[in-house]
Amino acid sequence: MPTIGLTGNFGMGKTTVLGLFKKLGAHTFNIDEFVHNILGNESIIRKISRLLGNNVLTKSSSGISLNKKKVASIIFSDPDKRKAIEEIIHPEVLKEIKTVKSNILRKNSDSFIIFEVPLLFEAHYEKHFDKTIVVYSKQQTAVNRLSKKGFNEKDILNRLRSQMPIYKKKELADFLIENNGELRLTSNRVRRIYNKLRVNE
Repeated sequence: MPTIGLTGNFGMGKTTVLGLFKKLGAHTFNIDEFVHNILGNESIIRKISRLLGNNVLTKSSSGISLNKKKVASIIFSDPDKRKAIEEIIHPEVLKEIKTVKSNILRKNSDSFIIFEVPLLFEAHYEKHFDKTIVVYSKQQTAVNRLSKKGFNEKDILNRLRSQMPIYKKKELADFLIENNGELRLTSNRVRRIYNKLRVNE
């Protein structure tokens, strides 16, 4: 089975679609969880604080950690700093992807594995996957969804601007999943792609 990279832009429903693939039996992973673990590594924390300043650090009796809100505030308004941070994190993420993939395929070479990767094309991760899927919606739909989750519109638009435009991602993808409307429709689109990939393999 192919290993899939799934992406889209902020608020467009990547995680929802990932969950739908999981229900069909796929092994699913969210790269944000890998990043969360990586950002807990003290050597990574030190590297990031040297780039962004000690004010992004939170100190406690158990050691140091990153104030992720402060980190996000800086990198989503400064493209150069964001790129520098990505250059620290991305190699570590790729190591995790390769380890997870090899461990699963060692047990079952027919496994369907899918990784949700928000910056798949921006970071040129696509070459590490057999196929790519882009989840997309109208920008206003994404803004409305995220507003309901408590994000303010300025932060939403900053994050969307920091990502490759969705129309470019759609051009690069092997498969597209529209996620503007009912969950039932999105679920049907997911199932069609899942079945097609199963048959082709």
